[in-house]
Amino acid sequence: MTQRVKTSDWAKNLFGKAQLGDKRLTNRLVQITTQVGNHIGSSLVRSCEGDEAQLEGTYRFIRNTRVKPEAIAECGYQATADIAQNHSTVLALEDTTSLSYSHQVGQLLGSLGGKPSKSKKGYWVHNVIMLDAKSEQTIGLVEQSYWSRDSSTHGKAKRRKTRAYEEKESFKWEAASERIENRLGDKMQETISICDREADIFEYLHYKQQKSQRFIVRGSHNRLIEDKQRYLFDEADNAAVLGQYDIDIPQKGGRKARKATLELRACTVKINRPKRLSEEWDDIEVNLVVAQEIGTSDKDGLKWLLLTSEPIKSFTSARQVTRYYELRWRVEDFHKAWKSSGTDVEELRLQHPDNIKRVAVIMAFVAIRLLQLREIFHRARTCPSANVSCDKLLEKNEWHALWFTHEKKALPKEIPSAVWAYEAIARLGGWTDSKRTGVVGWATLWCGWFRLQDRVDGMLIGLASAKEIAS
Repeated sequence: MTQRVKTSDWAKNLFGKAQLGDKRLTNRLVQITTQVGNHIGSSLVRSCEGDEAQLEGTYRFIRNTRVKPEAIAECGYQATADIAQNHSTVLALEDTTSLSYSHQVGQLLGSLGGKPSKSKKGYWVHNVIMLDAKSEQTIGLVEQSYWSRDSSTHGKAKRRKTRAYEEKESFKWEAASERIENRLGDKMQETISICDREADIFEYLHYKQQKSQRFIVRGSHNRLIEDKQRYLFDEADNAAVLGQYDIDIPQKGGRKARKATLELRACTVKINRPKRLSEEWDDIEVNLVVAQEIGTSDKDGLKWLLLTSEPIKSFTSARQVTRYYELRWRVEDFHKAWKSSGTDVEELRLQHPDNIKRVAVIMAFVAIRLLQLREIFHRARTCPSANVSCDKLLEKNEWHALWFTHEKKALPKEIPSAVWAYEAIARLGGWTDSKRTGVVGWATLWCGWFRLQDRVDGMLIGLASAKEIAS
């Protein structure tokens, strides 16, 4: 089982080589990241623990115009790329989200859509996180791009259609691949980009193929194939059946959780270039994997059409493609960690866009750490060895505070198990295992984690007070 990395070591490994023009600024960045990492779920002010000098140093760094947000980010992205070199096959999960700000700084940012009179202001952010394909563990954040839309272009979609591909937001997929390749080098050949329907763009697919880059993209358009004689969706329905498998579909919104049986089909198709492109563009040949739920109506059932560069020789290889695509939800979990009580990046009340970005970048890597910590806790629950101790997951002060909170007696001679720690933290968050699954939800786990940090602070204050009185 992966051991939790000490927060100060994590911060140094992440930002210790940041090129900010002054070593003192780099040291300050590592210090800020450490203090925030040690106080996940707390504000910047609270993370300074009442140290006014530390708080002032933090805000001076955030307001420093010499510190470019891009320089902070690039160091972190490259650190992720370096770690990825030690993994065999890597998944690059991509998705876009927004950061919305309603206070004064929002007026300096662009539109996030909606009616002009009610449009929110903020950033659009395209994110790429990396997973180890075999262990399915999060490696890190390897790419982000921030942009704001010009409010004056609202409602002018026809004009956007006449713009060059490189000037459109849809170019973000190709631009991300270019930057990731620059960081990964030859490792890019062992990296598979996993994208949702928004990435079903002929130019992007053509780029990936020309660069011999691997991809899995969910199909969205019923494109012409095979010399304009047939359509993609018809070909998908007539593809050869490879087999069936079952998956658990979680509850979401008004949808109830259920077990679904999916039928797998696969074939190879040649996609014709769109009419809008010149004859210089070649048609592209891709493999098509179709996963469709059976035993339910087409309207309510799950159906994926996945365009991929991965060879499909059997049911096993087709199932591997669908499993990789299933993991795409991890990038949505990253967005939740970044924007919810994990780091509350949308609650920042800084007064300049660059100040927002400096903190947002740092908090993005803290959100990744949240994902990694959650994965460690979940693996603890299912670890084959029941003798794994909780000091692989928690600092000494953390498990001591957890013990006193739940067991309310003297510390044991032997360190408790990781499973005990997992369930004890969950109970702090209000978990009762009423469904008898042993699985703790995202929000509950982090509620328990935040409350544990409060108890650690209280315990340390109590110990310091007792020491002062004794002296």
